[in-house]
Amino acid sequence: MESRMNQSFFVERSFDLYGLPLVVRFQRPEKAPGGEFRCRWSIGWPDGEFRGDTPGEDGIQALMLAMQSAHHELLESDAYKAGRLTLWGQADLDLPPDWATGPLYQMPPPPGRTPPDMA
Repeated sequence: MESRMNQSFFVERSFDLYGLPLVVRFQRPEKAPGGEFRCRWSIGWPDGEFRGDTPGEDGIQALMLAMQSAHHELLESDAYKAGRLTLWGQADLDLPPDWATGPLYQMPPPPGRTPPDMA
């Protein structure tokens, strides 16, 4: 029998862990009996899967908070602290709360122009 955790993943990201893929998956947020939304997620560590279940007021908040929770788990890992867990060769894992603010999103200035913070 397939577990509920594997039934409705709709987004995932593959990180590099010691040269091998480490996949983090998020399920589609669902409304819970209490009225809140829940987003289940998992990290496929080599020694076993870590699972989380994160609430939110609506589906977007539940998904964002689930991504933030997974990000925290990754950042607290020994592999990340040792510099062995990366995304596209960089330490920026590109998940909330730092999402879209790290070096992956910094555009170089046009040729002949100086960035404002270097002027």
